Amino acid sequence: MPRLFLASPILCVFLSIAGCGDAQNKAAPDDPSAIRHVNNQVIVPASSPLAARLEVETAQLTAFIHRVTAPASVEADPARYARILPPLNGRILRLFVHPGDRVERGQELLAMDSPDFVGAQTDYARSRSALAQAERTVTRQEDLAAHGIIGQRDVDQARTDRDSAASDFERTKDRLLLLGMDPDKTKLGAPLIVRSPLTGKVLDVTTATGEFRNDPNAPLMTVADLSDIWVTANVQEKDIHLVRKGDPATATFAAYPTEPFQGKVLFVADVLDPDTRTAKVRIVYPNLDGRLRPAMFATVTLKTWDTQELTVPTTALVLVGDHTTVFVQVAPNTYEQRAAITGEQQGPRTIVKSGVKVGDKVLIREGALLQ
Repeated sequence: MPRLFLASPILCVFLSIAGCGDAQNKAAPDDPSAIRHVNNQVIVPASSPLAARLEVETAQLTAFIHRVTAPASVEADPARYARILPPLNGRILRLFVHPGDRVERGQELLAMDSPDFVGAQTDYARSRSALAQAERTVTRQEDLAAHGIIGQRDVDQARTDRDSAASDFERTKDRLLLLGMDPDKTKLGAPLIVRSPLTGKVLDVTTATGEFRNDPNAPLMTVADLSDIWVTANVQEKDIHLVRKGDPATATFAAYPTEPFQGKVLFVADVLDPDTRTAKVRIVYPNLDGRLRPAMFATVTLKTWDTQELTVPTTALVLVGDHTTVFVQVAPNTYEQRAAITGEQQGPRTIVKSGVKVGDKVLIREGALLQ
């Protein structure tokens, strides 16, 4: 019994507070400056402090510039880029060029002392002597047969031996020619000379005099012709149909941000990168002054065209969950929230494909406060 007596005053206090709360909730809608929501419309009384901050703009068609752009990087033309590999094992005797030197096709790059090259020259000298001996044998056998001393069979055998010696001689000579030595013009015993396969510049040298090289896959130096270079752009799947071989392309390089470079599309890849969903588009650019270097970064504009599009300021778009909405003024101080489908954004404006029509007054400021 005492416990019930003590609890009664506490209960009265809670009931009193609840009653006061209900009174306050009922009084709130009577505030003439309160914002009211009716279905999907929002009414902002003129007396509301928010009313003065709201700003609308009439939706209209504007000129919209469309561009197909893609990140890109500079590459050397593979047909004009050569990594000079050692043709045989050997020791570097002398370097004739240095990084940055310009070289012509066939110019000497370096000299090597190679045991295999010495062996190739020895085989050539031996086969040349064997051929000369076989020629003399044929002449002698033909003379003996003419005087009836030997038969035709011996002559035929001598001719067969000569043909075999001639074949060996041509084989050993061709090997020397493949190694860059013409035995008819160069004295036997000369070192192996490595020559440039193209006209261009020496980009780097990765060997030194006295070094022994026995790895046929390790380059000695790199020579490239960079008078024309490739810019390889990664174009998104949705834009591939807009790009064609021969189209003009404008590139802006990170090294020269204020200077556009004009080029032409060389080819469009037939396959997509499965990870990035992009296709490689290569553009060729003249580079006679040598300012464009492999591995530079660039942004390429491949296509540009103008259209008339219904646009609104990007600030008019209000994100609700994963949907985009806009507030359209349908009456004084009354705004209707509509779902919108948007397109490309350019500068401060965005294309609106649905939800807004030409002439609608769209709220462009403080829309988020009306939700």
